[in-house]
Amino acid sequence: MIRVMIVDDEPLILDGLTYLLDWESLGFEVVAKARNGREALELSRTIAFDVLITDIKMPEMTGLELIEALKEEQEEVKAIVLSGFQEFDLIKKGLVLGIENYLLKPVNEDELVSSLLHIKDKLDQQDLGEESILILRDHSIWRYMMGKMPLREFQERLALYPELTLPFPFHLGLLKVEDSDSVKVQKQIETGPSICVTTPQGDLMILWDPAHVEAELERITPIVDERKGILVTSGRVEEIGETPRVMKELERASELKMILPDQEQHLAEDMILSPSIKTIDVRNYLKPEMLEGLANEEYGRVREELGNVFIQLSSDPFLLKSVFLDTFFQMKGRFLLSLEYGQYVQIIHEILHIEGEEDAMRLLDTCMKWMEREGQGEEKRSPIIQTVLTYIHQHYSEDMSLKTLGHRFHINPIYLGQLFQKEAGDSFTKYLNKLRIDRAKKLLLNSHEKAGQIGKRVGYTDATYFYKQFKKYENATPSEWRKQRV
Repeated sequence: MIRVMIVDDEPLILDGLTYLLDWESLGFEVVAKARNGREALELSRTIAFDVLITDIKMPEMTGLELIEALKEEQEEVKAIVLSGFQEFDLIKKGLVLGIENYLLKPVNEDELVSSLLHIKDKLDQQDLGEESILILRDHSIWRYMMGKMPLREFQERLALYPELTLPFPFHLGLLKVEDSDSVKVQKQIETGPSICVTTPQGDLMILWDPAHVEAELERITPIVDERKGILVTSGRVEEIGETPRVMKELERASELKMILPDQEQHLAEDMILSPSIKTIDVRNYLKPEMLEGLANEEYGRVREELGNVFIQLSSDPFLLKSVFLDTFFQMKGRFLLSLEYGQYVQIIHEILHIEGEEDAMRLLDTCMKWMEREGQGEEKRSPIIQTVLTYIHQHYSEDMSLKTLGHRFHINPIYLGQLFQKEAGDSFTKYLNKLRIDRAKKLLLNSHEKAGQIGKRVGYTDATYFYKQFKKYENATPSEWRKQRV
């Protein structure tokens, strides 16, 4: 989403602009509002945004003074100014400052939408250029740190980025945010000494120099909180070869944090990232032969062997929980165990509250039943994604987002987005757009309605945005596409 700040000293206009448009369907989100330039400037230091919509004349600090101040602070924002009929001298000054457009009050909705979509095109092109550079850089860093690129080749590639120096030793962080936020968050994080890398899964891996880790966490935490992201951090990593193991730990801890209630999220890091757990080699308890037995569906034998392990660990409930948690993740990851979201949350909660061998065996029997069921059934999507897909196909013409779906189905929207991408093969936004365009094509062929009206019927409240999306997928406008086929 492109983030917008609205500034106006008239409350009716400030609120009116907020509700005038269906911002989300256009790809925008109003993240801040202010009553004058000074208040807006203060907010800009804590809230990131891409587009500024501001009145020209305001008390304390005018809109143009605000734009000048933002430029001095090196804030790269696109600005639209609102003006009255007698303010053309000020508008000229605004044009010199590089404003994108000026709109006369009262604001015309179509003109505002047109201005926003023009800005969106610019930002998309800008992001494509910056993103392509980041992709090449991040791919090299990721492959090297995961042991998939030799040092000499990495050093050759690193020479293309003379400003970049990887710290050794280092601390690692794994940050999960919504897909649409990741590039912007990456750039925000890299305004400090942190190095931020987009992983192949679309998450953000952060590298900290031990000397900066506390200060950087203090700086980055508000960014994470504002985006409602999930951040987990490692201890000190001494060797590059440790990265794959540490990233696996961070991945598991972040997944737990996404599904645990706020008051229990600390358990995720306690169980997986605490120093006492790091000294334990779980392979001493969960042996490769057991995993091979599960693959061969020797459930009775594996149950007996794990039962002996649980008896051995019954005097140390913390270690017992940790070993069981790893066992569960192995089942889920290696054997594609598909669970209803409620089942997943429930068993994680029960694992974290195991008190002894009896609790562990009861949960193990539950897992074994799921394993047997999976062995008998065909590969299929998880129940939560199937439910979400059914809902999308029934309500595609309505306003929806990962946030609204997450709220409806009681699931963290970031986790839902990642699960959706994995199982549906496309991001939620891309899937929904494809579905809407597909429905629009059927209506174009089988009705005499105008293209703009069809766009509204399939969920696009703005005709310009519908035309743009249709052309993106079909290389023709709706009218051109219809003429070619009717």
